[in-house]
Amino acid sequence: MDSEPATHCVAHPDVEARGPCAFCFKNLCDACASYEHDGSPCCERCGHIKEEERNDLSSGLLALVAVGYLATLAIGVVFTNARPITGGLAAVVAIALGRAMQLLVHAPTVARRTPAGVTPTAPRT
Repeated sequence: MDSEPATHCVAHPDVEARGPCAFCFKNLCDACASYEHDGSPCCERCGHIKEEERNDLSSGLLALVAVGYLATLAIGVVFTNARPITGGLAAVVAIALGRAMQLLVHAPTVARRTPAGVTPTAPRT
């Protein structure tokens, strides 16, 4: 019976790899797989890049919702002569726009992981 040879971490050749990075495909041990991207291990470099991309996407979606709110508010003021319902209508449109963007644009889950055997500590305030 042939068994596959164990793969080893690129940074720690004496340690068996957990799996490849989801983006650069380097073999990573548990200590080197410092991020997870939609459940797959990532190295520090790739995880940081994907985390920045996710943050940029989230900021862009928030800005789009804000612009949608302001545009609906402006249109409402013009067509309803600034009646009180205008603000509520604009808020409903902005919420609907935000929800539609959530469904259409999937922001990936990128999380820093805690290596096995390390107990996470609470952040200091």
